[in-house]
Amino acid sequence: MRCTAIKNSLPDVQRDPPTTRLAINRVCIQNFKVKVCLKNGDSQVECQLGTVTACVNLGEELRGIHVSRSVEAVLNLINGVTYLDLPDLQHILRKVTQYLLVKHEYSSKASVKLKLVHLFTSDDIDALPVNIHVSVGLSKVGGARYRVGVSFEGMSVCPCVQQVYSFLENTPISNTPSHSQRALILAHIDSSNPINLGLSETVKALLSAFSAPVRSLLKRDQEYRLVKKAFENPKFAEDVAREAVYILYKEFRNRLSTDSRITVKVLSFESVHPFNLCVKVRHGLRELDKVLNNGATK
Repeated sequence: MRCTAIKNSLPDVQRDPPTTRLAINRVCIQNFKVKVCLKNGDSQVECQLGTVTACVNLGEELRGIHVSRSVEAVLNLINGVTYLDLPDLQHILRKVTQYLLVKHEYSSKASVKLKLVHLFTSDDIDALPVNIHVSVGLSKVGGARYRVGVSFEGMSVCPCVQQVYSFLENTPISNTPSHSQRALILAHIDSSNPINLGLSETVKALLSAFSAPVRSLLKRDQEYRLVKKAFENPKFAEDVAREAVYILYKEFRNRLSTDSRITVKVLSFESVHPFNLCVKVRHGLRELDKVLNNGATK
């Protein structure tokens, strides 16, 4: 009883009025490490280390949030959790946002983001690191918003230099040099409903947006074939971004609600310039329905 009485009488400094009365959009615990486990169809469990960011907003009348409440939400509902599929994981993250709004009763918005690293492997790709991004935002007024995305690297070849070189030197396009670089693609879909995508099929589909994939292990003949493929398929960063949006639309249109949005960002690590190039494309599904169904595709 004495301990409870002392606890209840402790000063609650967070509820003091701030010196500068301004509302704060987000206060987050960031890069919080958790363990999450996926139970596949064979009842095998695979666990991964994930990174969580959990945020709430704060009104102008309070000095600070109670950080321990956000930590408690992550520890109780995410750390050590086992999920069955992507929609199940989004359901878990929504529970976290609901918990945040209950515990931070002074907040009207909450969001939680989870980042996982997956090693994608296929017949011609050896353990490509893929970042998986899953997040849920919840508002007491506007409802929930779900987001699922991936990010990974590929290769691009500049078509401009290749064509100019071919014109000046009279060489066949596919045998003409150019500059090439790694490019990072970040693609995500957000919606008012949980999003059901196969992560492996998403990565496999998006790989075709690059001039060629990148690989960790390349013997001499494999490196030749990879470079040949890339130079036969030159693309600007703008091409990569546009094609990625089109691929996501074509592959997953029938699984998405009409208020969904597709966002693709491409960061090209330029090899002949002392700077990088960044391209971002974002369109709602209704807009894409009009544009891509009216002959605006190749």
